[in-house]
Amino acid sequence: MPTHVTGELGDATTGFPAPLARELRAESVQSLGRGTSPARVWRVTTPHAVLAVKVLRRGAGLVDGQDIGSFLKEPAQLQRVRRELPRLAPHVVDVLGVWQQTAWAAYAMPFVAGAPAVAPAVPRHEAHGRLNEVFTVLTEHGYARTRRTSGEDLSRHDLSRVRRRLWLLRRHLHRELLEGPRITVNGASCRPLVPLLHAIEGDASLSRLLRPRVVSYPVHGELDLADLLAPAASASFTLLDPRGTQGYRDPVEDFARALFSMTTLDRCTTSGVRLWRSAPSGRRPASYVLRAADPYEGYAAMGTWFVDMLGDLPFGAELTRIDPRWRVRLAFAHGFHALVEATARLSAPPPDDGGGRARTPVTLATAFCALGLRLLEAAIAGARQSPGTLPDVSTGLDDPAGAVWRFGGAR
Repeated sequence: MPTHVTGELGDATTGFPAPLARELRAESVQSLGRGTSPARVWRVTTPHAVLAVKVLRRGAGLVDGQDIGSFLKEPAQLQRVRRELPRLAPHVVDVLGVWQQTAWAAYAMPFVAGAPAVAPAVPRHEAHGRLNEVFTVLTEHGYARTRRTSGEDLSRHDLSRVRRRLWLLRRHLHRELLEGPRITVNGASCRPLVPLLHAIEGDASLSRLLRPRVVSYPVHGELDLADLLAPAASASFTLLDPRGTQGYRDPVEDFARALFSMTTLDRCTTSGVRLWRSAPSGRRPASYVLRAADPYEGYAAMGTWFVDMLGDLPFGAELTRIDPRWRVRLAFAHGFHALVEATARLSAPPPDDGGGRARTPVTLATAFCALGLRLLEAAIAGARQSPGTLPDVSTGLDDPAGAVWRFGGAR
């Protein structure tokens, strides 16, 4: 249940900064739960408006990009997009105030009623329509606004971010996920993380393949589908929670993050993941079997349709014309998003409800790391076989026959 407090509001009672509550003349404060970052969002009722206030405490996150300086780039990006992209501005949440103190920072927005435009329980035909509408607007009025020639390959940024956070994975995950001989993940043979990163980094032909021809206007930077709120039965939507990106970026990064939301993130963080690990024995490699804990297998199955839909949009058709290998980059970014999210789970506080066994930080981090290995191996294979088409982006999270679970419980 959300925290609901009236009267005198303060840090000890709610975790919401008391000075900010006084400045806003807050009448009530409700926690809207934790998302996928260390920051928290609060519904704040004031005498004049209902606000959504996002707050980050200093030290709440353990990894780069979770500090107050990075956090304050979010409202700056929202303000820039609203100022520079007038046709997209009605779909971008407004920033009503920004605060920075020694121990915390915050920014306030109008409270937007609604739910994610697309989520696991949304019927597939409805999800198809909403995704088409949303990404038509985002591409035509956002990413397509301006573009620049790029010289940096996609993998360098993602490789360096994962390497900077390896210490956190070493602290919490089984060593076989990171170093040593091959393992299996949902039946696929995979190299552990460190040798896999070495292989990608040292492959010159792959580096050329992963270099985008152009980069686009920084609309978001980390586009989870939960960052697209829509009122019920409405074609409208509101864009929230950008990464704070200021420079031009490969739009494929955002497309891949949305794909990761669809194939993995939304289902695992909402309902959890069942995990079965078999330790290495003799010549038998370590094995990880991961299964979604919800029944929404159709949500993940939309992944290939989603990428095809992007390619059919005017922006996607133009992207294919000038950069025909963008689908391969998307598959690599998809895998890297899984690895980065593994580190984020270990850095952020656990869910407010405790998460249960299927949603603990270590369970989710293990699942995301293992699936990231599987996805990157599939991306490498696809890049070598057919660099103009989308590699396999399936995760194996669904097991309709229930074969694994007939022989033992998850752990």
